[in-house]
Amino acid sequence: MDDFYINQKGLAAYFEMQWLDKLRENGVTEQLDSKSKRVPDSFISSAHSQNVARFIINALGCENISPKTVIEIGPALGRNSYELISNVPSINSVTVVEPSQRLLSNFKKILIDGAKCNFPYIKSLDELGNFEFDSSSIAEICAHVDFTLIEAPFSHGVVDDHFDLTICLNVLDQCESPKGLVEALKNATALNGVLILSCTYQWSKKHLKVDSEAVDDINDYFGDGWVQLSEDENEYKVRFNERYSLLFLSHVVAYKKIGVL
Repeated sequence: MDDFYINQKGLAAYFEMQWLDKLRENGVTEQLDSKSKRVPDSFISSAHSQNVARFIINALGCENISPKTVIEIGPALGRNSYELISNVPSINSVTVVEPSQRLLSNFKKILIDGAKCNFPYIKSLDELGNFEFDSSSIAEICAHVDFTLIEAPFSHGVVDDHFDLTICLNVLDQCESPKGLVEALKNATALNGVLILSCTYQWSKKHLKVDSEAVDDINDYFGDGWVQLSEDENEYKVRFNERYSLLFLSHVVAYKKIGVL
């Protein structure tokens, strides 16, 4: 049975935007073929994960917070998790909740198994290319972390623990109840923990069950018991064929859970 959440082309787009630049940094030189004239890497890859990780690290640093336990909802192929593990030495436990088996299985191969991985990429509108790469150097960076992988949509009851750092990036406008998701995220965040939330505001009746839950500012989801640490806007680019990408603007906020006064 095919993955309900993402097809092979969508998987290729995530590989491109989350890992191409890192593979180049690690010495992988395989060229991404194109049906048209060769497309430069700068058009294919994205710095979104790195930029958001930097935002998170800065927000934590301003409050002198050193999280040990992290939960990320919708991590895709794990680049944000990798950047945080690489730069926040206190992290020793990461729980990821991802409904896509296709994404979660590749997350495991890259960050945990350190296996030989297939890198699919978009060659044209209807054709994919691929090459193989060794993810052992990536997994080695993450080897000290205890991972828990949960293949499911996130809601109340999916996890029982409370986490020092809770992350949910660009998932809200792709779910049935964004308000319900935010409440579950708040509940999963420990007292004095930090919740990172982002959204591109691409609300769609395809997903949304209650129109009133679609907000024009995700700050509106927070109230008593939460204090804002920071907010920012980051470009979020997804390639659909070799010379066509969609560019979104993702609004990201960081809040600390202080409890009701």
